[in-house]
Amino acid sequence: MQVAEDACTHLEEELLFCEDCRLYFRDSCPQHGPPTFVADSPVPERAPSRALLSLPEGLVVKQRPQGGFGVWSALPAVPRGCIFGPYEGEVIREHSDCTRYSWAVRENGSYFFIDASDDSKSNWMRYVACASTEDEQNLTVFQYRGYIYYRVCQTVAADTELLVWIGEEYARTLGLRLGEHFKYEFGEKELLMKLFQELHLKPPSSPPAPHAPSSRTQYLCGDATASSLLPLHKPGLPPGGNAYPLLEGTQNLVGLGRAQSRYWTFFGFQGDAYGRILDKSKIICKLCGVRLSYSGNTTNLRQHLIYKHRCEYNQLVGAQATALDKGVAGAGEFGAPRPPIPGRTTRAVADFIVLDLMPVEVVEGEGFGQMLGVLDPNYKPPDAASLAHTVLKDMYTHVKGKIWELVRILPQCSLSFDVWRHSSTLTYLTLTVHYVDDCFEARARVLSSRPIPEEPSAESLVETLAEAAKEWGVRESTSYTVGSLGPATQQATAALGWTALPCIGQALRAAMEAVLHQPAAQSAFERLRRLASWALAGAGRNEKLWTQEPLLQAHLSRFLRDGGKWHSIYTVLQGLLEHSELLSGLGPDGEATLHPQDWAALQDVVKVLKPMAIATSTFTKDPFSSLSLVKPVLTSLLYKHLVASEWDSALALEAKAAAQKELNQHFSSPDINQALNLACALDPRFRGLDFLSHSDRVETLHLLKTEVSRLAEAPATLTSSLPDVASSSPPAKLPKQDAGIEFLLGDLCCMRGASGASSAHQQAEQETASFQTSKASALGQEPLQWWKTHHTQYPLLAQAARKLLGVPATSVPAGWLFSSAGDAIHAKRQALTPEHVDMLVFLHGNRAMLY
Repeated sequence: MQVAEDACTHLEEELLFCEDCRLYFRDSCPQHGPPTFVADSPVPERAPSRALLSLPEGLVVKQRPQGGFGVWSALPAVPRGCIFGPYEGEVIREHSDCTRYSWAVRENGSYFFIDASDDSKSNWMRYVACASTEDEQNLTVFQYRGYIYYRVCQTVAADTELLVWIGEEYARTLGLRLGEHFKYEFGEKELLMKLFQELHLKPPSSPPAPHAPSSRTQYLCGDATASSLLPLHKPGLPPGGNAYPLLEGTQNLVGLGRAQSRYWTFFGFQGDAYGRILDKSKIICKLCGVRLSYSGNTTNLRQHLIYKHRCEYNQLVGAQATALDKGVAGAGEFGAPRPPIPGRTTRAVADFIVLDLMPVEVVEGEGFGQMLGVLDPNYKPPDAASLAHTVLKDMYTHVKGKIWELVRILPQCSLSFDVWRHSSTLTYLTLTVHYVDDCFEARARVLSSRPIPEEPSAESLVETLAEAAKEWGVRESTSYTVGSLGPATQQATAALGWTALPCIGQALRAAMEAVLHQPAAQSAFERLRRLASWALAGAGRNEKLWTQEPLLQAHLSRFLRDGGKWHSIYTVLQGLLEHSELLSGLGPDGEATLHPQDWAALQDVVKVLKPMAIATSTFTKDPFSSLSLVKPVLTSLLYKHLVASEWDSALALEAKAAAQKELNQHFSSPDINQALNLACALDPRFRGLDFLSHSDRVETLHLLKTEVSRLAEAPATLTSSLPDVASSSPPAKLPKQDAGIEFLLGDLCCMRGASGASSAHQQAEQETASFQTSKASALGQEPLQWWKTHHTQYPLLAQAARKLLGVPATSVPAGWLFSSAGDAIHAKRQALTPEHVDMLVFLHGNRAMLY
């Protein structure tokens, strides 16, 4: 049992805890992404007062009123979930050598201690004081991968002391199995270490009876109810011969009479002598004794089993894996009849349909059935209707509930519209929400796909969008939308109070197609197409040239296949122009198909297309293309690469003018320019706004300060000017106000220390000035990753960055627009039965949330 307990402890210390989800995760929270680790300030080797010098920016060490030193925040807010550490010091092995600066670390069933009493060998965490009550705490101590860390469990406001609390998490690491009602009221570490010493240095006594409190139990819990403790030292088998290693005493836990979910095998509530549930908000795991929050569903139960008891979870799932395959029906979670539980093979089939966006009817195909027969001869797949209305519908309902809970509480988000043709009679609008989470990761969640008229009017779009926004609760939190270039979309979004932004991908497509539609270019393309057809078929195939230049044959084949597609024509023409000398003399009957003027036209087309083709590759380089990249790219194209030159041919001049016209007409609106400029001002790569005129730069910075101040109006983010981090003295008293001088000069002189909106505005000005004058980042820097590292330095600007930098540059993933991937997705969506379009497009777009 000791080996199993050590293995469980080792597994636990590989997990982190999400303060928002209240669940453990490995490396990255499925809902909120990876946590933020706050690094110490770098300190030279052998530096005196190393502990003080390691203090991160924004924290300050000051004298405590109770005596000794403590750590205070000088930032407007330290967000919940941030992790400080690791705790540094000397390693000691004997408990008798510990000091008040020591923490115990569990390692392979034994313990050692990290002692930070020597400030030349430790870091700043030695100065963090322990909370005297649980209400004071804003930090929690925990062990992670052999080190001690502090996690922010409550948002730390400005000029607030950091206070760490010894909670259940760390006590469990030390082996202190304390009851649910125990309040951990030892405050200082000395008592905790004394309890630890009592448990691990004294010889253990004989184990007590399941409900008879031992003297040690009474000593730990004081007045707490002794029966709330579970004896966690031995596994046992409950009545009925259950094969799972349940803890002794857990057979007395009380379950819900109406609950029939398989996960209840391992969980129950604390009950009284009459079997009545004492507290329905906490549920107890029968495998390890951990208490979880219970809110009426089994989500927490399932995740706990997956993360902490994978072996038992697999056994449980495996025992019921063939329920659907054998056609055995089960009961619903609250006693209502429900479809059979899907087995592994059926779930794998459903996953295949979702991941590859296949029609549900594929399961009825002869080839699909033959393949499954080879893989599993005893498996009979369900028919398409059963699969769609059971397994896939359950997946859809589950993911939809998760996303609804997520997006309805978003403070700000943006929407993108994808209007696509399903058939000659059906057109769909797919709506996707975009936001930046607390870890500064860009997120996109597909919401719904709704049929709309083939040529939708503004009124019909308003109705569709308003209904979808109301269903998902994003009407008020949406500020910007990215969609098609048509006026109906812009009118509809304006009617809903949103700012409509054009898709840069569609704008670049229109500009490149304007170049390709020039008469001289069209004539050259037609002759090149005839040459390629002749060369690849008939007499042209016998030419000796093909044995010498096999790459040329590949280029001609690709031109016939993809030459009409705007996103690939530049690369195709580039390859063919490299072989222009070889192709110049080719043609049927010895007559050259392409003349010199045709080659000149193709060269001009490639020259004009080059900067726009590079722009498309720039947007596809990263998984998420932010709005902040649009204005610099547009400025570069319009005022540098597409500017007429005296050496340009007539075709080049006309092509550049046509491309400029397309780009200008879609981005000329003042509202659109304002949004693009604001996004650039928040991008660390373009923060200097060097590509804007002086007047536009001044206007943008003014708008940025206004936007930041507006976002800071929430009480949680309003702070006065930053305290002096170098001073530990209390603030001076404000002089008594004089009503006369206030009347005379109040409008002319603003008090710097004023609270409310003016304080937020002043802080916005300070942050903006500091941010704008700092050194710009490299062009390869990912802006959201930069903000993830620096958001504590500019807390108000960071809010605006999450809003503006979360707006996408394109209405669909950039890879769909600028490559053949979009054609493949469109073909798959067209093959779906209209009945299943919304469900399958939704599941495919949110497939990351299935697991």
